[in-house]
Amino acid sequence: MKDRTEKMISCLYGAGNYVVKIVGSFIFLLLTWYSLRYTYYMKPGGEIIPVNMEDSMLWNLLGLAAAFGVLILLEMLEKRTNGKVHIILRRASLYMAVLWVGVAGFWWIFSADRVPEGDQAFIYGAASYFIEGNYEHLSGPGAYCGIFPYQLGLIVLVELLFVVVGTYNYYAFEYLCAVLAMGIVYLGYRIVSELTDHTATVVAYNLLMMGCLPLIFYTSWVYGDVPGVFFTLLAGWMLLKYCKGEKRRYLVVIVCALVFSMLVRIHSLILLVALGIAAVLYALKRKDLKIVLAFLLTVVLTYGTYQGIYKIYEIRSGYEHYDGIPIVTCIAMGMQESNESYGWYNDYPKQVAWENEYDYDRTVAAAMENLRERLQFFRENPDYANLFFREKILSQWNDPLYQSLYYNTRYREELKPDAGSLAARLSGDLHFVVVFVSDRIQFIVFFGMLCYFFFLVKKDSNILQHVFAITIIGGFLFSVIYEAMGRYIFPYYVMMFPFAVYGSEQAVKKAGAALQKACRYLGSRKSSKQSPTGR
Repeated sequence: MKDRTEKMISCLYGAGNYVVKIVGSFIFLLLTWYSLRYTYYMKPGGEIIPVNMEDSMLWNLLGLAAAFGVLILLEMLEKRTNGKVHIILRRASLYMAVLWVGVAGFWWIFSADRVPEGDQAFIYGAASYFIEGNYEHLSGPGAYCGIFPYQLGLIVLVELLFVVVGTYNYYAFEYLCAVLAMGIVYLGYRIVSELTDHTATVVAYNLLMMGCLPLIFYTSWVYGDVPGVFFTLLAGWMLLKYCKGEKRRYLVVIVCALVFSMLVRIHSLILLVALGIAAVLYALKRKDLKIVLAFLLTVVLTYGTYQGIYKIYEIRSGYEHYDGIPIVTCIAMGMQESNESYGWYNDYPKQVAWENEYDYDRTVAAAMENLRERLQFFRENPDYANLFFREKILSQWNDPLYQSLYYNTRYREELKPDAGSLAARLSGDLHFVVVFVSDRIQFIVFFGMLCYFFFLVKKDSNILQHVFAITIIGGFLFSVIYEAMGRYIFPYYVMMFPFAVYGSEQAVKKAGAALQKACRYLGSRKSSKQSPTGR
């Protein structure tokens, strides 16, 4: 009976890894193929309309060849040098990458006063108002925090920051994002170092990360994206450390990092779900319940923290807490075509909530009816449905800048960067240069992720190592049904870099082994022909 149970668990564990391998490989085969042939961009400061254009297959392939060439040269250098040189290469390339992202990030912040708009303005504005005793953002179901109550998780952290640096000081938040962007590069370096002991791969990651331009441009974004990525990568690093030693202190950091990640970015819930799936499979296979308990503790603490924040603001403001707009309204919006785009934001959730007087049940019923009508339309028009979802997916995932320049080149007329300056040209004549460079990097990353899923996700591989891979798959599937937004894909893109480089390392190894095998085979045939018996 015991052997039978263990066999079932082993089969379940292997099936979990195979699902990740097959689904992930299929997704990145499609993304790599479309990234090779097409790309999307969004005009800086214009309308939210993703534009599709043909890509240069030649440049993409040349970029990929150059990336693999650098990796091969680094491996050759690694074989011909000793441990001291390896340490110097690792540290020098890390310092160079961190310094580049830091200097470029702070330059970007200082290059112009990008006044936060939309959700950014509500976040830092609400935090400032609350400090001053003004709670109008909590005053009713139609107020900002009544519509989006989960934003209070980020708002309370910004409020704590503003208690120290002063109200309305969004520059302080931008400085913090620049520092965290440097931390993101470092955390990715630590993740790669846990995945492999090859210096060539670690150095290649540092070099590739210098091309992650969206990370630099999002330093001026007064929102939870950069902090969310930082806490996510911190949790990922600790998870890999736990895989090697299963020490409880790593679980403590994982729990804290995930709670903060959830507070600053609610979409981190996908990571939490991915961890839950992997933790259950890992616990069954390794008979280790600590990781499951850590997951459950994260869920409880996140829920408890949000409930505590809601209650604190209820007490402070005197206004009751509202449940916000139902998530089904965003799913319904994600099925609509508007503004020459497929599934992108069109203000539908707020509109349908207002039309139903912010009554939660009525709003759900109206959104569900709209959703049913759209799904029926898709069933009756399969060609259109294919077009809709292809364009929706690619307009989010195949934009190499992920709206980073689009969002950060809107200024008040009197606060624009100087004409002819680099900051001004990035949204002008240099925009497509940045798209060109980022496009090459994106193709390299997508191909590397395809190699990761294909070569490194195996039947008996450690499922906890693949938590980010599962998260990316979950994010992809979620992007199919939810409101489309290139910015939502940015965190997944940054997650890919360490694993894409590791996947590329394995591709080089496999190619090298296959080449050696072919050379031995040809050599044996040649020698057999030259021998008397083979004459």
